Amino acid sequence: MGGFWIYGQWQEGDFHAVVYELLSVARKLQPDLKERIVVVVLGPEDRREEARRLLHYGAEEVLFFVHPELTYFRDDLYAEVLSEAVAERKPTIFLFGATAEGQALAPRVAGTLGLGLTAHCIAFEVDEEGRLVQIRPSFGENIMARIVSRTRPQMATVRPGVFPKAEPLAEPRGVLEEIKLATVPSSALRRRRVQPGRRKESPLAGARVVVAGGRGLQTRENFQKLFELAELLSGAVGATRPVCHLGWVSEEHMIGVSGETVSPRLYIGFGISGALQHTVGMEGSEVVVAVNTDPEAPLMKRADIAVVGDATRILPLLIRRIREVKD
Repeated sequence: MGGFWIYGQWQEGDFHAVVYELLSVARKLQPDLKERIVVVVLGPEDRREEARRLLHYGAEEVLFFVHPELTYFRDDLYAEVLSEAVAERKPTIFLFGATAEGQALAPRVAGTLGLGLTAHCIAFEVDEEGRLVQIRPSFGENIMARIVSRTRPQMATVRPGVFPKAEPLAEPRGVLEEIKLATVPSSALRRRRVQPGRRKESPLAGARVVVAGGRGLQTRENFQKLFELAELLSGAVGATRPVCHLGWVSEEHMIGVSGETVSPRLYIGFGISGALQHTVGMEGSEVVVAVNTDPEAPLMKRADIAVVGDATRILPLLIRRIREVKD
């Protein structure tokens, strides 16, 4: 019994990226938690080889529940199967991606079993008693709440994009346990047809360089210079929530709890103080450069390179210098 369970969400011919992100979380915490890493997969038989491939990314066991009725997601059916599995095998931890599917499924499982559930976690720790500490922004997104579940398994949903994806192992380890279900609970849901939606990809998705601006840029005109810099650096433009609310840029550029999560190799913040609501969306940045007149601003303190100065003056100077180098 026990184990660090991860819900293996299937999406468009492969597992959702958040599954690989959760595997990296489990691998990082395993030395302190000492729990076996288990990915739980539901689906038809022809998903077997993809499920087995998760062993290459650090899963020590894949529980593969097989039945034709599990071919596509139905939250009532999936919740019944998972609830029975949890009740029987009693994992210690169960994490879901905070995707549309995960947010529909995790509360059903928690409600069925009378368990606690922490939503939209962005970090984890292990306390002195070996319990999982679940960390998420709370109270107007101004403080970080540290939550320890009293029930088992400790359940949480995790925001996609916050953690890096697990790297493949040199040699896979673990086993795939295939559980062929003779019957499954009936579902009130039926799929009549599939009509792909039009997805509008975020301009920040996958960006290796992000240049972001806050109210310290003072005007919409100053903010627009970020697009010129982004083009020179082959990057994308990000923004804080107040800037979006002022109408300087559309909300698809917003970084933070209410917007996108980015993990670029280089993040440059102009005139951004570094409120928690924004910084939780760029914690995964490899190198952080901050430009601000206030050396005590939170973003300046966490930056790898902190430039004390007026962002409205430094931004055009930087653009000019890069153009000179390129020419």
